[in-house]
This record gives sequence, C-alpha cells and structure tokens, in this order.
Amino acid sequence: MSGVTISSYFPFRRVKIIKQTVNQTTDRAHIDVVPDQRFQPICHQCGQKVPAIHSWTQRSVRDLNLASTQIWLRCAYRKLFCTNCQRISIEEPGLFHPYLRVTLRLATYIHQLCKVMTVTEVARHLHLDWKTVKEIDKQYLEIQYGQINYDGLRILAVDEISIRRGHSYLTI
Repeated sequence: MSGVTISSYFPFRRVKIIKQTVNQTTDRAHIDVVPDQRFQPICHQCGQKVPAIHSWTQRSVRDLNLASTQIWLRCAYRKLFCTNCQRISIEEPGLFHPYLRVTLRLATYIHQLCKVMTVTEVARHLHLDWKTVKEIDKQYLEIQYGQINYDGLRILAVDEISIRRGHSYLTI
C-alpha cells in the first residue's frame, strides 16, 4: 500500500480523512470524511457546544477538482439535540453549508468564476447543473449587495434606452 496521502490538500478543521479511492475510468475521487472525536460538536444554528448526539447521517459533497479529477467527499456527520435551540440540528461541519451539496471553498470558487464568466460557462466548466451555480452565485451576491444603504439619498434618476429596434431596453 502506498504511503502517499492527500491530506495536505484538505486543510479542514474538526474532521478526519479516513479513506480515499480514485476511479480512473470516470476521473472521480471519493474521500471519506468523519468528525474528529477530539472536538465537541457545535450546533450550526446557535454556535453552542452540544454534548447530546441524536443520530449520525451521511451525504456526498462536491469539492474543488484536483486537475481533471472530480473530488467527492463522503461526509459522515452528527445530528444533535441542542438544549439552547430546543431542536434537532446538524453539527457545524466547517467544510460545507448544511443545505448545500458543495464545499464552501468550491462555492467561493464558483462565485469568483461567475464574476468573469457566464453561469452556463461555469456550470459546463465544473460539470454542475446551471441552477446550482446560479443559486450559489445568488447567495454570495445577496451577502455582498443585499442591504443597500439609502441614507442621504435625495434624488434617484431612472431612464430606459433602446438597445435595438424592437423591445430591447436597458434601464440606467
């Protein structure tokens, strides 16, 4: 068995890589990730440490490609009963958002690509559905530009100009 490890490419905290497999025919790599038992789980809703584990579950999450190989993380994570929230929630994984199927660093990469490419081009480049790319970019744009400060604004001018004949207009 080879002593080569890919752990340095996955600097995630609070998790451990336990297994890695590469399928050369489909250019996919699967990496099994489990929570590090040295850390007490944290509720992703309120951020408090939670001692009570409700159950375990697993899901696959897409990560950044290594060259032309797609990386899929099989993440085992804990569902917790949070005494502070009084509800069952998942632990804060640190590498993916609880409701997304991509890692946070892939989501950031998608948003950076959307600044210079169209959504369709990014989806084709990363072999993702265009609706997934659109939703990720939309979330980042909402964080970045969601709350506009209109304090001190006195006049707002809006105009429409025609781009071509027909019904193509540009709002300025």
